Amino acid sequence: MASPYMQFDADTGGNIQLESALNPFKFADSRKDEVYQMLRNMTSTMHQRKLMHQSLPLHMRRRAMSYEVNRLPRKFRVVHTAQFSKSGVSEKKKRPSRKFRRKAHNLLREYERRKRAFVWLETHVWHAKRFRMSSRWGYKIPLTPYNKCYRSSYRATSKHCLMHDLSYEGCVEVSGPETLLKEGLRRLCSERTGLTVAAKAYTAGHRAGFAWLYEDGAYPYNCLGKVRFVWRASGAGDNTERRTIWMFTHPTFYRQLVEQLVKVFQLKNALRETNQTIEDITRNPTDIRCPRYTSESSGVEVVELKDTLNRFHLTGPLAHATIVKTFRLFTAPTETNTSHRTWFNDFIDTTPKYNKIITQQSSYWTDIKDLTSPGELSPGEVIALLVQDPRLNRPNKRTKALPDVPARYNFTKGVLPQLTQPRAIRSFSPMWDETVRRRITEEMKTTHELNQLHSVETLIAGELSVSETHLQPLPILLLQSPGSQDADYKRLGYGSSWEVIVPAGYGLAVWHSLVIWGAKSVGQKELEMIALESGVDRSDVPDTMLGKEEAVHKQSEALNRYFNRPNNKRVNYTKLAIASPFLCPWTQLVREWNNAQNGSDRPFFVLRDQEILAKLKLALDRKFNIHSIGLPPDALVPVLLTLKTRGNPGNNAIICLPNRGDFRTNKHNRMTAIHGPVYVEPARKDPHGPERIVLRAQHLNMLKRLRNRRVREKKRLQRANPGVLVRIPKANNRALVEEQLKRMSELWLPATPETVRNQCTRECFGYVTQGGFSLSEGTVNGIGYVTAKGLVKLFKICTKGTIKVLVRGTRTRGYRFATIRLTF
Repeated sequence: MASPYMQFDADTGGNIQLESALNPFKFADSRKDEVYQMLRNMTSTMHQRKLMHQSLPLHMRRRAMSYEVNRLPRKFRVVHTAQFSKSGVSEKKKRPSRKFRRKAHNLLREYERRKRAFVWLETHVWHAKRFRMSSRWGYKIPLTPYNKCYRSSYRATSKHCLMHDLSYEGCVEVSGPETLLKEGLRRLCSERTGLTVAAKAYTAGHRAGFAWLYEDGAYPYNCLGKVRFVWRASGAGDNTERRTIWMFTHPTFYRQLVEQLVKVFQLKNALRETNQTIEDITRNPTDIRCPRYTSESSGVEVVELKDTLNRFHLTGPLAHATIVKTFRLFTAPTETNTSHRTWFNDFIDTTPKYNKIITQQSSYWTDIKDLTSPGELSPGEVIALLVQDPRLNRPNKRTKALPDVPARYNFTKGVLPQLTQPRAIRSFSPMWDETVRRRITEEMKTTHELNQLHSVETLIAGELSVSETHLQPLPILLLQSPGSQDADYKRLGYGSSWEVIVPAGYGLAVWHSLVIWGAKSVGQKELEMIALESGVDRSDVPDTMLGKEEAVHKQSEALNRYFNRPNNKRVNYTKLAIASPFLCPWTQLVREWNNAQNGSDRPFFVLRDQEILAKLKLALDRKFNIHSIGLPPDALVPVLLTLKTRGNPGNNAIICLPNRGDFRTNKHNRMTAIHGPVYVEPARKDPHGPERIVLRAQHLNMLKRLRNRRVREKKRLQRANPGVLVRIPKANNRALVEEQLKRMSELWLPATPETVRNQCTRECFGYVTQGGFSLSEGTVNGIGYVTAKGLVKLFKICTKGTIKVLVRGTRTRGYRFATIRLTF
C-alpha cells in the first residue's frame, strides 16, 4: 500500500517508504528464527561464549551471582550449575555469620526443647518478637511491648479495641447429672457473694459469669480465686439431664480447684489404680494431655482441658466490629467430594438438627453485627458461631475494623431508635465435643499448605479457590462482659468486652487475623492499668492464692532491687516511719486491730457479702447507720480511693485515720490555695544505724584478715618450693557473706515489724495494693483494703460531710486526703 506520508529518508534524499500498518502475524513469522536462535544460545551450554549469569539482561542481574546460585532465577540455576561443574571451578562458599551458625538445624525441635521448663502459648513466637517475656506460673507470659503503650492502651479500651491472650488460664470440664453438679458446686461458693455457678441465670447456657470459689465449706475463709464459667446449652430442660460446665481458672489455683472437685464429688483417677489420697489421685504423668477423674456411683466426671483451648480477651467499643470483620460466617458448599469431606459433614450426619441451629445463630449474628459496642448486649451473653477459616478473610494491610452504623442510630430524626433486643439463643456448639476438637486440630492445614494451594489453584486474585472453599469450618464461642454498670462508679459500658474461645491449633491464625483487623495487643502490665481504670482489683486480692503469690513475688523483686543499691542510695524507711514498704502485712494488721495476741494468727478474709456491702455503701452516703451493719472483725473491706489534691502515693501506700487538726489544716489549705500535704510525719531516728556501721566495719576487717592469711600462706609455700607455680584455693567466704547479708537485711528492713497499726503518728488501718494516675477520671486513684474495725472508727471521726482518709506513700512523709468508695 502506498503511503501518502513523507519518505523515511527524505532528509538525505532517499526514496525508502514505510508502510502505515503492520501485520503482526507476518512480522512474528519473519522473526521466529531470530527468537529461536536467541533462546538456543541462552539455554545451550555448547558453543556459548558467555556464562548463564552473564547472559541475563541488566535488570535481572544481581551482585555475586557467579558463586551464589540462589541469586539467579529458578529456571536458569540448572544451566549455571552445569557450566561450573564442567569448567572444574568450585563454587565459592561464603562462611555464614555467627548468628546463622548458631541456629538450630531443626528449629521446631529446638522450640520443643525450650518449652520443657515453661509452657509456650500458641502465640509465643509472635509475642517474643515484640514483647518482653516473663516466666510466670509455669508459662512464658508477655509482660509489656517494647514500644510506648501506656496511653495508647487506654485509648484502645475507651475508643478502639484492646486484646490480650488469656490462654494460660486452664479449663476444667465437669460433667454429670445437673442435680449432683449443682449440689457439689454450691459447696465451693456462697450465695452471699452474688450469683453462684449454680444460679438459674447461668445453668441454661445462654449466659456466662464469674464466681468466687472457696475451699469446701470454708466460706468466707480460704478463698481460691475468681473463675470464669459457662454451661453447655441444655436440651431436655429437666434436672436429670447430663450437663457440662467449663471453668477457666488462673494457674496459681488450678491444681487446688481440681483437688477440691475430686474431694467434693469423691472422684478417682481413671488412669491410675492407686487412689489413696487426693495428692495421689491428682498426680499424673506429663505425657497425659487431658487427665480424667470419674465416679462410677454418681456418674460425675472431671477432665482437665488445660492447654487445649485458646482464649482471647477483646476490650473496647470496637471489639464487636473487630470480631465481625475477622470472622465470616461459614456457608456449606452445595456439593462435597469424598476428598473434601471434613468433621462438619460427619457431625451433620449424626446431628441433623444442627442445620437449623446454624441458621438461627447466623440470623441472630446478622441482626447484631452492626452494634457499636459489646456493652449494648445482655450481660454475659454467650454466642456460638460456625465461621470459615479466618486466614481466608484478611485485608491486604492492617485495617481498623469500624461498625456499619445503621439508620437507627441517627438521633437527628424525631423517631426513636429501634434497638436490637437481646433474645435467648442456643449456645449449642460442636466445640463441646472432644472428638470434634481433636479432629479440628489434626485436620487443620498449615499456613504453608494453604499458601501452596492458593498459589496453584487461584485463577482470579481475591477469589477463593476450590480447595479453600472446602476447608473445614471453625466453631468458636463468644462470651460477653458488660463492663461498668454503675454510672456513679465508672463510666457506663467502660470495660465491656468479648472473649473468643477457639480450639487448639488455630490460636496463632485467629490472633493474626484479629491483629490485622486493628486490635492492639498488650501484656500483663497493661492489664494492671486496665484494672485500675475499671476500679477492679485483678491480681492483688489479699486472701486469694493469686494475690498471696503476687505479693511475695513483688516483694522479692523489690528487695533485690533495694539491696543491690549501695548504702547511701537506699531509702531509709525507718526514718520515714514505714514498717513494711514492699509487702502489706494483712495478718498482723487485722490482729492488732482485733487486739489479739501475737501468737494467734487468726485468718482474715475480704468482705464480699453483697448485702453488707450494699448497706456499707449507703452508710458512706450518710443513709445508713454503720453500727447496725455488724461488720465481721476479721474482714478487709475493698475500697477505691481518689486523691483530692496533688500527689501519687503508688503501691503499698498506707491508709490512715485522720484527726480533727487534719480537717482544719485541709480547710485552711483549700481557702489559701495551698497544694501541700495536710500533715508531715516527723523524721525519726534510725536506732539500727550505728549497729549497721559497726557490723559493716567488722565484716570488712574479717574479709581483709582472711585475705591476708591466704596471701601469707601463698608466700610461705613459694619460699618453700622455689621455681614451682603455687596455687591456693579460692576464698570460701560464701557462708560468711550470706550470714552478713541476712543480718544487715534484718537491720534495714525487719521481717516482722514491731507494730503496723501504730507505725506512725496516724493510725494505719489499710494499704493501697495498686495506685496510679487514672486517665479516665483525670485524678490519682488507688485500689486498697481497710480493716472493718478501722472503718467503724473512721465513721466516728468523720461525723459529717464526705468520708475521707489519709494516704501516705512509702517514699514520703506527707499525708494527703482521699475519698473512698466501695468496690464490688
